[in-house]
Amino acid sequence: MPCPCSILVHQYYHIKTIYLVCVAFNDWNHVDLTTMNDGDSDNQNDGRVKGIAVGNFLGEGIRRASLPELGPGGSWSTCALGCSQDPPQDVAHVQFRSRIAFKLVWVPNEQYDTFVLVDDDGKLLARGTPSDGPGGLPALRERVQNYRIMEGSKYSRAADRIASNAAAE
Repeated sequence: MPCPCSILVHQYYHIKTIYLVCVAFNDWNHVDLTTMNDGDSDNQNDGRVKGIAVGNFLGEGIRRASLPELGPGGSWSTCALGCSQDPPQDVAHVQFRSRIAFKLVWVPNEQYDTFVLVDDDGKLLARGTPSDGPGGLPALRERVQNYRIMEGSKYSRAADRIASNAAAE
C-alpha cells in the first residue's frame, strides 16, 4: 500500500517512476515547512547546501502537492540540515531563498517525546506531545538527531527552555 503523502516526480533525472515523500516530520531532517514563491520552486541545490544532493529538483512535486486555489507558490517539507548556522544554510533559506513557516524541534527531555514548532526567528508557535504514545513517534535516534542539528541555534531555544523547566521540577 503506497504512503498517502505528497508525490514527487523526479523529472530532473528523467526517471519516470513516481516517488512518494513520506519522511515529512517523520525523520530528523525533513522538519521545515517552507513557503514557496512561484519563481523559486524550480531552484536546484548548486552545492551550497552542504549534505544535500546537488540538484535536489523538487519543483514538480511542489506544484503537484500545492493547492492553487490558495494562491501562487505553495509549500514543501524541506531539510533543516545547516539551520544551526547564522544565517541558516538550509534548503529553505539557500536553495529556495525563502523563510520557514515553521520548524519542528524535539525537546531534549529524557525520551525526546515532546516537540515545539518555532517560526523563522525561533519564536515558539506551539508545543505538543503526541497523544498516540511512543508507537506514534519517529524513532528515538531520529528525534535525538533532530535536536542535535538545531542545538545552540535560535531554533533550539524554545525546546531548551521547556527541557530546563521540566528538569527543575
